[in-house]
Amino acid sequence: MSRPDPNKANPRAAAPLSDDSRGVVLITVLWIMVGLSLLALTLAATVRTEATLARASGEAEQAYFFARGAMEAVLYRLAYPDPDREKQQALFPYAGGMNHYRLSSRNLRCHLALLDEAGRLDLNAAAPEILERLLRIVGESPYRAETLAAAVETWRNPEPGDGAAATGRRRFRFVEQLLQVPGFGRQLLYGRPRRQRDGRTVFQRGLIDFLTVYTAGTRVNVNYAAPEVLAALPGMSWADAQALVAARARRLLEPPDLTERAPAEALPFLATEPSLTFSLVATAWLEGSSTRRSIRVVARRDRQSRLGHQRLVWYDQYWPSPRVREFYAPAPSAGRGARGTANALAKGGPWTS
Repeated sequence: MSRPDPNKANPRAAAPLSDDSRGVVLITVLWIMVGLSLLALTLAATVRTEATLARASGEAEQAYFFARGAMEAVLYRLAYPDPDREKQQALFPYAGGMNHYRLSSRNLRCHLALLDEAGRLDLNAAAPEILERLLRIVGESPYRAETLAAAVETWRNPEPGDGAAATGRRRFRFVEQLLQVPGFGRQLLYGRPRRQRDGRTVFQRGLIDFLTVYTAGTRVNVNYAAPEVLAALPGMSWADAQALVAARARRLLEPPDLTERAPAEALPFLATEPSLTFSLVATAWLEGSSTRRSIRVVARRDRQSRLGHQRLVWYDQYWPSPRVREFYAPAPSAGRGARGTANALAKGGPWTS
């Protein structure tokens, strides 16, 4: 068998590529380069996104623990106040229907709002008529407000064998239990966007901002109540509620102020002294970061307790109401004249002992 002569050229191997073949190869190479470029861009975008998420997660963790530390500090200061009354008052200036406390450390900032739980309507004690008025204020029709208020009353007074003793009364343990009452949904409880007559869309606050289950009383602290809560009381109009809110912007209201400014029918439902139960909302962030972490604690003063208070509920994840978010900005300098400024954050307040 003869072997091929290596000196003899292979006609197929020696044949040059045609122009069409060269074009196909070039296009193939170009597409491969485009694919590799897209892969590199996608990988770079993924890395940037992961880095951004990791940074935001780290900032959120730092903010959370700083907010938690501020919460513990304030709980201690409330349970064991400074013997100097003026110093204690200066720690918690009053403005916008709440007391304020600020804490900073290097690049971390925290704002803490202190509100009396008596500034809300107690879901277990409020009369159906008051709940009906509140439901109408948050946007429900008169018929639906009456129906929902009646459903709450039925839930609180069930038939024997339907969740309560024969002579008992069923209590709401959390405001969120309203979702178990027929007719109540998440939008009504937590708020929803509403379109006004002028075409603007605003956020309608939900019942969660106006109700509590921790006071067991019918009296509302006028210095901490939202205007929606005040307007729901017997004899009160929206104008009356707004007038009381405007009056307390200058100073804390006292009993003689209520006699002068509030309708007589509403006086049995109003108070000026804080209750033993209060709510703390702490929001922390890193300077220059848009990441915020908020926590909320409802506590009750208890001199018999080793800590000086009882923690009734703790929310690790919380979204503050708009009236609290107004005060996120750093402590302002004197001379600015808006709500939450140094002029509004006047010394004083009842949280001193």
